[in-house]
Amino acid sequence: MRVVSEKIVKKSIHAPNFLNEPIEYNKSFSRGIRVNFGKITILFVSGTASINERGKICFLGDFLAQAKCTFYNIKALLQSEGASWHDVVQTRCYLKDMRYYDKFNEVRNLFYKKQRLKPFPASVCIEANLCRPELLVEIETIAIIKNPIKLKHSKKLK
Repeated sequence: MRVVSEKIVKKSIHAPNFLNEPIEYNKSFSRGIRVNFGKITILFVSGTASINERGKICFLGDFLAQAKCTFYNIKALLQSEGASWHDVVQTRCYLKDMRYYDKFNEVRNLFYKKQRLKPFPASVCIEANLCRPELLVEIETIAIIKNPIKLKHSKKLK
């Protein structure tokens, strides 16, 4: 008996009013991937930073502004798929220098409180060299959303 596995449907995530496609500046990744699993969808948002819709870094040298911009860029990516920060279950936060951690945590807490998140997502914070030397913070997220229920159309009564 031959076993045939069903393909998982994947779709890339886009928010062109906020972020351009990475391939436009010679980077080979998607902003995120949407994966449908029956009744749920998981959104895997790639490392996102303080980048504008033309792929340029915003707020050079200003850690707090870069961090805020990063959270709002992720918000735009989530919204493009019908999700919000309330659907985020995990973040991976990359800081160029762990000396920024207290400032980062302050910005994160304020953003999460403004979004009225409860509970906060699971998280890890890592010191790392980021893909561009001018970037000071980058965040990956995983969000889970329920797929809309498809109602069966009933026959019209005459």
